[in-house]
Amino acid sequence: MKKLIIPAILLATLLQGCCNNTIKTSDTIADKMQAPQPADVKIKGRIGKKIDTFIQERVLSNFAKEEIFPESEKAFANPIDDEYETIGEWRGEFWGKLAISASRVQNYTQDAKLKKYLKQTAYNVMSYQHDDGYIGSYKNKLFLKVDDPIANRAKFGWACPWCWNLWCRKYTLWGLLSIYETNNDPMILESARRSADQYIDMLHDNKIKICDTGTFVGMPSMSILKPMLILYRYTGDKKFLDFSKEIVSYWDRDGNPAPNFFRNIKTDKAIHEWYPAPEKWAKAYEMMSCLQGLLEYYRVTGDKKCLDTVKEMHARLWKHERNAIDGVGYNDQFANGANEINGVTETCDSIHWMRLSYELFLITGDAKYMDIFETTALNAFLAGIYRDGKWAARGVRSHTRHMTSPGQKSKFSHCCVNNVPRGFMDMAQSLAMSDKCGNVYVNLYIPATVKLGCTNVEILDGYLQNGETYITISTKSPKTVKFRIPSWSKKLLVDGKSYTGDWAEVKVDGKKTFFLKFDFTPRIIHSKLKATDYPEKSNTNWRWIASQQQQPTYDLLRKTPGATIRVGPLLLARSKKIGNTEKEMFESKSINNTNCEVKLIPDISQYSMCCWIAIIKTPNGVIRTRVCDLSTANDEISDDDHLVHSIFF
Repeated sequence: MKKLIIPAILLATLLQGCCNNTIKTSDTIADKMQAPQPADVKIKGRIGKKIDTFIQERVLSNFAKEEIFPESEKAFANPIDDEYETIGEWRGEFWGKLAISASRVQNYTQDAKLKKYLKQTAYNVMSYQHDDGYIGSYKNKLFLKVDDPIANRAKFGWACPWCWNLWCRKYTLWGLLSIYETNNDPMILESARRSADQYIDMLHDNKIKICDTGTFVGMPSMSILKPMLILYRYTGDKKFLDFSKEIVSYWDRDGNPAPNFFRNIKTDKAIHEWYPAPEKWAKAYEMMSCLQGLLEYYRVTGDKKCLDTVKEMHARLWKHERNAIDGVGYNDQFANGANEINGVTETCDSIHWMRLSYELFLITGDAKYMDIFETTALNAFLAGIYRDGKWAARGVRSHTRHMTSPGQKSKFSHCCVNNVPRGFMDMAQSLAMSDKCGNVYVNLYIPATVKLGCTNVEILDGYLQNGETYITISTKSPKTVKFRIPSWSKKLLVDGKSYTGDWAEVKVDGKKTFFLKFDFTPRIIHSKLKATDYPEKSNTNWRWIASQQQQPTYDLLRKTPGATIRVGPLLLARSKKIGNTEKEMFESKSINNTNCEVKLIPDISQYSMCCWIAIIKTPNGVIRTRVCDLSTANDEISDDDHLVHSIFF
């Protein structure tokens, strides 16, 4: 690998800067919950195997270090993301996403070789830093917005408004900060600082407002709010806090320009109704990234309107955008996804929805956020991760095949794929937590071990298969332990004692094993949608996905609502992988809105994590069909050009 060469004068400046500015600032507002250190968690079982396989293939392997990371570095060696002059691309985001993900994996695995490698790849990127501090994948650092999208129609076939310059720079900054956290190398921090200095000065010197840059009403650019505040924490430099305040101010403006979070949330409108044509502005991933920034701003400043706004937006998104597969949005937009018969959700969106729910739980301790986190993690998110660990779905579908995209402007990187380890690590740190009083909260019930100070938590398998599990708590001092009661479980039995509400509270002094039994009654969820409820745009989106990705055809778009079957936190599916036929999945009469009941008999499948024989009693007779968890119903790149799975009954 190439070595970073720094002129002597610049080196002196770097060392002087980092010696003076590496004090981490403290929170103004402390979280109610404390997550475990990643190294103190180990996920086991089938989910643990999926996690371990993915991080081995995409982060720890020689292939990752010799091919995936080096390719992403080339975006800075050969900056061409603005080569068309009228459109900006996004190769510059890939290295930062890899760096964030790999840094979190290093914290989880404590892999010494990865730690060393991360420092080297940071230095490789730093070697492309300009004298003024700029690091980017655009030759023209001032190409910040497409001025005439209409002019792009002739060249690209549509009025493309894309410019991802500042979005990419956000990820480069965040990547450097993540590697600094693993290596504590002051030169990496100083490089991040110089990059942010140039970023802010460039905007101010040219009298450019960040809200007027990029695309999708400036949200991709303004999502730099969170890494900017992380940088402020590490440097204590008020310049970065002042710039963060500037960003926040653009979401509370007269004239109500989109998205104007603070003012629009005071209305009763669903988010997709704030402005016309939500597909042109309500981009899910980017909006949720901004909301995460607002939560960080609340932590740093104590500005409660930020927390209140995000809490209300989270509630409205779950109400209006929860899609058929337990993600949010339709494809990658907030456009009334809850009123879509078909479901397709971007894996990136699931990851960021999980993160938003995770952050809100840390701050508030409200169990409902862990309910939602679990629902998305075990269904929409895990369904998109392919079991060979080499790739992930661009879009997880309610039926047919998931949408698999090749590398974007690259061979080995894709937005969703590079982000996947972040979702895994959020799962790991969500399993069990503690509060400031030392109380222990067990939030998720997948097999794992968690260390919380002097308390150890061991969770055995069984929760997803039959609603039962054993949990051993070992502690050196008396503790109050609270087991989360999922909203779908009417009660929770702990060693035979019944609990209701959000938490089952027990006392532990020493070592004790508890037997937990949840209400594992399967549930048929009928759709209340009518033909008039879902807009024609569904057809447009499905057709676009089919044609651009060479996936199932428009004929497979579901025309009528269907019921779904759930058990515990799982959304069930039929799949060719477990022996279902196309006729079973797509030609049988729907049970939606009929008087029926379902019984599940455990079955064995070498393919799926959980498998049952479903016996469905309907007014027209009994349906007997095999079902499994959605997360393993179709988690491979398939050669089947027709139908693979369906959640509808």
